[in-house]
Amino acid sequence: MGLQQGPVPEDELVTKIRRGEIDGTNLIWKDGMAEWKPLSQMPELLTLSNPGVPSDNPTQYPGTTGGSIPLTQPPAFQGHYTEPFIPSYFVPTIVSLVLWVIFMAIFCFPVGLPCSIVALVYGTKVDSLRAQRNLVAAQAASRAAKVWMIVSYCLFALPILGVIGVLVFVILQ
Repeated sequence: MGLQQGPVPEDELVTKIRRGEIDGTNLIWKDGMAEWKPLSQMPELLTLSNPGVPSDNPTQYPGTTGGSIPLTQPPAFQGHYTEPFIPSYFVPTIVSLVLWVIFMAIFCFPVGLPCSIVALVYGTKVDSLRAQRNLVAAQAASRAAKVWMIVSYCLFALPILGVIGVLVFVILQ
């Protein structure tokens, strides 16, 4: 402002500092001082006006307008980051798909074929999501591919067990 104000009671001065009406560049004078000094050179007022400021060196926080305390950054990670392996289950899913195509050609029974296709779709998503650095979604797609692949194999086993049961029944008759 450039204007001399005062005298101002200490509690009112502290309030003005906390509100940001007065910053570290404003000149302050009180009884016993030879000359006016910037607020930033009066650690006792800075500490009173900003209780979060450490009392060992309050002058390193000029302004004391609140929320402007500089924080030191931690050092950068110096280790070697290895991205986790996320399986796509592509090969076992292709095997399941081929088995279902053969089984469907022989017995006209395509129950597990849709499960193999869904597993294949999820498996192909894993690599693209991993390339986009979306590891959470890649892991979810990997789990889904695994589940659908297992369901496909389980459905493949049921008709085979049925065929074996029919053969055993025919042989025993």
